[in-house]
Amino acid sequence: MCLCPLVNSPGIEGSPVLSPDGLLLVFQDKSTRPGGYGSGDLWMTRRASRSAPWQPPVNLGPMVNGPNDEFLPCFAPDGSALYIDRGDNSTYTYSQWKAPILPIVDFNSDKVVDLVDLVMLIDNWGTDKTLCDIGPYAWGDGKVDIEDLKVFMTYWEKENPAAQP
Repeated sequence: MCLCPLVNSPGIEGSPVLSPDGLLLVFQDKSTRPGGYGSGDLWMTRRASRSAPWQPPVNLGPMVNGPNDEFLPCFAPDGSALYIDRGDNSTYTYSQWKAPILPIVDFNSDKVVDLVDLVMLIDNWGTDKTLCDIGPYAWGDGKVDIEDLKVFMTYWEKENPAAQP
């Protein structure tokens, strides 16, 4: 059964893998899908719940994809990293790579995790706004809630340590 026209293209997709919570799908695309970096890039699509439709796929970008093939993605059980194989089929040279999966908690992109970001999280409480949906995994769970606040506070405490008496 085809996932949906947004995910399946006329090209060649393969190596699909679901995140531990089933809300993120990573796959290889060897087609001419716009936005690629090489001959076989990794793409991802997410959904708000296990019964929700998949969103349009996005390329994982140049930090993961290069001019050769990236394939066989595999999630760490805790969702903190994506393991991939990278290879050059012309030279039969292959290696394994680990790409950390980190939430973006600087919601307004000012390079500081501060009260403005916390207010943005609170303003989006109870919604499905993906920008603030960062927990329990970095890609969220479809709703801005206490799980997102827990992740946010972990980063807040790193950047704003408590004053020592």
